[in-house]
Amino acid sequence: MLDIDLIRKNPEVVKKGLQSRGYNADIDGLAGKDSEWKSLKEQADALRHRRNVLSAEIKELIVKKADAAQKIAEVRIIPEQIKSLEVQADALKGQIDAITKTLPNLPDASVPKGAGSEDNKVVKQQGKIPKFRFKPKDHSELGKGLDILDLERSAKLAGSGFYVFKGLGATLERALINFMLDFHTRDGWTEIFPPELVNEKTMFGTGQLPKFENDLFKTREGLYLIPTAEVPLTNLHAAEVLNPKELPKRYCAYTPCFRTEAGKHGEATRGIFRLHQFDKVEMVVICKQEDSQKELEAMRARAEKLLELLEVPYRTLLLCTGDMGFASAKTYDIECYASAMGRYLETSSCSDCKDFQARRMNTKYFTPEGAKFVHTLNGSGLALPRLMIALLENNQQADGSIKIPKVLVPYMRGIKEIRKALPKPEKAKGKKARQAAKPKARKQKKKAKPKKKHN
Repeated sequence: MLDIDLIRKNPEVVKKGLQSRGYNADIDGLAGKDSEWKSLKEQADALRHRRNVLSAEIKELIVKKADAAQKIAEVRIIPEQIKSLEVQADALKGQIDAITKTLPNLPDASVPKGAGSEDNKVVKQQGKIPKFRFKPKDHSELGKGLDILDLERSAKLAGSGFYVFKGLGATLERALINFMLDFHTRDGWTEIFPPELVNEKTMFGTGQLPKFENDLFKTREGLYLIPTAEVPLTNLHAAEVLNPKELPKRYCAYTPCFRTEAGKHGEATRGIFRLHQFDKVEMVVICKQEDSQKELEAMRARAEKLLELLEVPYRTLLLCTGDMGFASAKTYDIECYASAMGRYLETSSCSDCKDFQARRMNTKYFTPEGAKFVHTLNGSGLALPRLMIALLENNQQADGSIKIPKVLVPYMRGIKEIRKALPKPEKAKGKKARQAAKPKARKQKKKAKPKKKHN
């Protein structure tokens, strides 16, 4: 959530920041409601003080056996006056919260202004785009041909937006997950295996609720399937005051992710491009306020390094104000190139949310000046479906086989290529089969008898 003090003191800054993101919120109206709420609270506090003063005066008058009737009459009506003011204040607070809950984070000063993806800034491009001497197949055709991807049966099981990897396709998916988790944990990141169902308060903490209710899968019991491991990882320290010596906290986790993809109809959906369920390794950092910019650059570098180790061409974008996520103050998108699709596909989004999520979660750390809100960051390290698309399409060979990147070979039991399994030879039947099974007798040359020597 936005800092209410910032809205009170610098409403114009808030207005401009929101407008750059495409939000035309009535900040003046919000500030007016807040001012009225403060006035009601002050009136209630003044009445409490008046009640305390009157109570003391009444005691003194009673001791002196003086007339206290007028003051007693006055003090008796004060509780109702306070209650009336509090009811009005609570109603206003509800209106204020309803508005502030839907306001996105303000963009960092370094974020380029723009309305959408066309205004994002390419800040890095790495790797050579593969060139083939044959027409490359897309990942769905390759997967079907190698019998490692079964979209027909996944649709039978759950409908569109799901996939079934099988055989070496499933092994490759698992290899990628283990490779990425090892990459992070070797550098001291703490691996977490979190719940995949969370409550409403947890979803609110990272900003998924109330704005993105329609994008989430919800159970009958009121729990939500996580759209990303960012949700449980960031909320691990909700309502806590942390020791600054323990910061930063760096977490990574593998989880399936679940999204309804509401409003995404009509976009490219062939193969495993857009899904309701997909696998992802997530990174989350919780740090001091002064460290979040540095942590963002480090997180971005980690996502880029993974793609370099996998030998996948990529580009990094600094998102403009109009294309950032709801909770983000600054975001880098890292996109891998898929040869058959002929385009870059987002496989990581690294964001600095500053204190936006911390205010919603009430997560702070101790400082000599008092408790401060932490800064939170999150990034994919990496998301698998589009990475799988790139690996299959970029590493295909003329015969339809797939080369395995060197770093993944140890995770693939030493397998260097995915090839279509050759059909097993049919067993011969009957007498011929028995004859074929018998080892053929070797023809031995008859040894010539030695000639007798005549003396």
